[in-house]
Amino acid sequence: MKKIIILFYFILFLISCNHRLDKPIKSYVDSLSFLLESDSTNFMLLNQRASYYLENNSIYLAKKDIDNAFFLFKNDIGILLNRGDIYFELNQTRVSKESWQRCLKIDPNNIECRQKLTELLCIVRDQDCASMIDTLALLNQGRLDLSLIVYLKELKFYNDAIKYLNILSQDTLSQDILSLYSIIHSDTSKLNIQFDSLLAKKYFDQLMDLYPNNTQTLYNYAKFFQDIHNYKNAINYYTKAAKLDSTNKYLYYNMGFCAMQVKDYIISIDYFSKAILLDSSFLIAYHARAYLFEIINDKERAISDWKNCLLLDPSYLPAIEALSK
Repeated sequence: MKKIIILFYFILFLISCNHRLDKPIKSYVDSLSFLLESDSTNFMLLNQRASYYLENNSIYLAKKDIDNAFFLFKNDIGILLNRGDIYFELNQTRVSKESWQRCLKIDPNNIECRQKLTELLCIVRDQDCASMIDTLALLNQGRLDLSLIVYLKELKFYNDAIKYLNILSQDTLSQDILSLYSIIHSDTSKLNIQFDSLLAKKYFDQLMDLYPNNTQTLYNYAKFFQDIHNYKNAINYYTKAAKLDSTNKYLYYNMGFCAMQVKDYIISIDYFSKAILLDSSFLIAYHARAYLFEIINDKERAISDWKNCLLLDPSYLPAIEALSK
């Protein structure tokens, strides 16, 4: 709609001026640039062109325009939103934070500014992340984007995560929502009073029925069984995941760990070896395999793997201690 309005005013401008163009106007950005030639201090046009450049990955042109727009008028909500987005793409999050904070000083109830600032604070693990999420939820009738609920889970605010997830799931029970339910209820962290193996299994089974070939779901289900020491089922689901994605070294490493726990040492060594084939710098896989070689009394190969550990990390204490015996 904004593009249509700009083009409309541009046409009126041409008619009123009876202007003859030296260069043909071929696009939306051409019309903006033409208008700015005769009105270079129009911060709204500068902001519009900055948005266009941002959308089309011309980030430094976007920065130039938004800097000029901000210099002309520092209290426009649209400019502040855009400035935050552009500087975020430039990985200059301090400027993004300042822009969105200024936006909220002008309009404390602006949901878009608050959403962007909250997401930024959560990304950089700012201590105000959780309180900003709560404020955003209050302003938005308890509704949060799933990405913010994920941050609550990562910050170990499990109860809040489930509370907001329950509200969100009233509209739809999408794959991502089911997945987050399964992850929270299967998280065995000591602080997680939402851990519930029966609920976790319920949500994992729902996901498996709906999305049987989703490798991340298979991996998460396997990790759940691993965490509750059900190593047989863990290996079963890791194996299913590996059939769909044989390039994930952690699948094989975790299978090796599970096999080691049930004392299938030769099979475990094979899994660790597959992980190492995928990543020759996989230090903890060398460590695990060296440990198993020691258990089966294959000292020569144990020494070789401990040396590989030191090649990757010369100060790796377990390898230093093992080789000094």
